[in-house]
Amino acid sequence: MSRGRRLVEALAAVASRYAPEDERQKCALLESVEGCAIRHGGTLLQLHETLCFLQAYPDTPTLLALVDRALEGFAARVERLGPAAQRRLHDSGVANTTLDYPFGFPMAHWLAARFPREAEVAWARFADEDRLDETLSLLATTAEGDAFSEGGIGWRQWLRVAKGDRRLTDLQLLLEVFARTGLPIETRDWLFESVALPILWRLRGAGASRTLARLTPRRVFFHAEGLDRRAGNLVEALRRPAPRLTRARRALAEAMIEAARVAMATRQRELHAFSYPNPNDVLVTDAGRGFTLAFIGILPDFRLPLEGYYGFLALKNGVPVSYGGGWELFGTLDFAVNVFASFRQGESAYLATQLLRAYGRIFGMRTVVVDRYQLGHQSTEALRSGSFYFYHRLGFRPRDPTVIRVLAEERAKIGADPAYRSPVPVLKQLAANEVFLTLPGGHAAPEGRLRATAVSALVARFVARDFAGDRIRATRDSAERVGRALGAAHRAAWPPAERRAFERMSLVAALIPDLAAWSVADRRALVAVMRAKGSGSEMSYAGWLDGHHRLRRSLEALVGL
Repeated sequence: MSRGRRLVEALAAVASRYAPEDERQKCALLESVEGCAIRHGGTLLQLHETLCFLQAYPDTPTLLALVDRALEGFAARVERLGPAAQRRLHDSGVANTTLDYPFGFPMAHWLAARFPREAEVAWARFADEDRLDETLSLLATTAEGDAFSEGGIGWRQWLRVAKGDRRLTDLQLLLEVFARTGLPIETRDWLFESVALPILWRLRGAGASRTLARLTPRRVFFHAEGLDRRAGNLVEALRRPAPRLTRARRALAEAMIEAARVAMATRQRELHAFSYPNPNDVLVTDAGRGFTLAFIGILPDFRLPLEGYYGFLALKNGVPVSYGGGWELFGTLDFAVNVFASFRQGESAYLATQLLRAYGRIFGMRTVVVDRYQLGHQSTEALRSGSFYFYHRLGFRPRDPTVIRVLAEERAKIGADPAYRSPVPVLKQLAANEVFLTLPGGHAAPEGRLRATAVSALVARFVARDFAGDRIRATRDSAERVGRALGAAHRAAWPPAERRAFERMSLVAALIPDLAAWSVADRRALVAVMRAKGSGSEMSYAGWLDGHHRLRRSLEALVGL
């Protein structure tokens, strides 16, 4: 084993320990590694992940200075690697490497605008040329159509010709073509995604990698006393006053959105809230112990049809360490948290608790649900990370009788042998259904709650039955009928996003047979709900929706609850 590998493995082994002698050992190892050449890509990646962890969870200012210096010089380390070792770091998100991923239109557009000379189509990894040829033939003008016919110049030559004298990359030109189609945005974005263009990103310069993704924190929290890994009583924690949330000013909101996009793109991931963020609806809070939580709302036209939703980015001492989201309907919050792999030795339980306390301030939920995908159903990453037991330690419980039986058997085995670990097949059984956390006033049987999917199925049947599948006519007629019933027939003066939200939600309101007989107060409140779906804040919308008890009862009756 090389000296560099021995040093890196020793540093990784001591990184999450916080006794005084551990801090001294970390500093000594960091100083030794600084002057040591590392030629193996895997070893260099292990060093990178350890440094990222220590930057988020530093013991002392002295150690943090050593870590910062090591990360600032990391691009040079990568540059000194041989070609084979550099290939080992492809898709790692590390400074001075490359990655490629079929990003959707919003993220591809952001990459091309933010890193114009570092983002391009990875043509060497693109295989479905016929699909691109057919797609471009649809998007080009009719007069250009022969270019894509048999014997025409083909899409490669067409791209060169279509640039004219402009200095555009292939990616920039393709994004321009898609942006100017005149198609509805949702259709345009789906069409772009269906082509599955692999986008190559060369991670060069500040802000273009995981290595240098840290935002400057207001103050650094040092862990001289160690990490807080306790999984306390979550219900009790959620009863305490929720942390103060502030609406971020524009500059801070944009910085948080940028950090979220970099954090995701460098890990080859996307999240709807980060693809269509609303910079006027970003909420931030100081969650203690160096955590800053940013809750990012969605632009009105891209919000979920019925639920309220905020995605989040969690930063620890300015380092992005986690992302996820919470979507809420009538007091039930569906919650998902993903701690980036580099930081899973940290304070994940504390982080989840603070996230839910903040969501409590935003939505005031009374029940929290974790979907089975988050527990490991069809998710290898969640299985490997022990996600089910993470949520179980926080107080989430299954209600499926089969899962309850398997859990009881596993807990008995753990009780008999503390070293026992549930094998993957058993973890899959545990992840077979949702788990729940019930708060005061929560649903007694949350598995039987009103779900947005059930309402959407009612809408589909309504459109088929009353409009023979004509969705344009269904939307138009429903908006007119609901508008008359609610006294909102004159909507021309409303902001456009509120008008569109009203039209979309009218398909739900039109399901209610006695809508016109509601009290004046209930009808006015429903107008407020529908307008809020297209207003500036998802938090405001959720408040209006949850307060409308008549609407909830009507929808529950329609789905048979």
